[in-house]
Amino acid sequence: MNVSNNCSPTNLELHHHIRVIEFALYNLIFFFGALFNILALWVFFCKMKKWTETRVYVINLVLADLSVICTLPSMTYLLWIKSARGELCQFIETMYFINMVVSIYIISFISIDRYIAIKHPLKARTFRSPSKAALLCGLLWVLVISGATAPLWQRHGAFCFQTYTPAPAAPSLLAIFFVFT
Repeated sequence: MNVSNNCSPTNLELHHHIRVIEFALYNLIFFFGALFNILALWVFFCKMKKWTETRVYVINLVLADLSVICTLPSMTYLLWIKSARGELCQFIETMYFINMVVSIYIISFISIDRYIAIKHPLKARTFRSPSKAALLCGLLWVLVISGATAPLWQRHGAFCFQTYTPAPAAPSLLAIFFVFT
């Protein structure tokens, strides 16, 4: 049996450079993402006067994106030091995944809202209102947080952000298909 060892000093050096680039990119994304999302919140809360459905959806989207962006420094640190799975790690993972899913659904809500407004303008007055948009967003946050918290806290793995889960492949694939479809 002939087994080759790919653990040469050049491979380790390349891996280290990739990790440094990843660390730098995540920090740049954090800096500019936080800056522009805070600017967006300031515009939507301080500069705009009228509450519309779109404004409600976009504020929720900005909050979800800002929450994802705020996890990046901790995520890069935990990945950099190859942290063991602990409470901080589980909290960061949970925040990251919950807000990622909420962002996807809010973008879908915005698309559906625009479709209703353009395709059915007369019926849109009964279907659309800022209070209904806020209720829908609030319900989304509650459902995603309650539905994702328990499975994410039960993940098994030695390191933070390790993707091993003991769940069978079919339910995991079905959940991923439902979330992203």
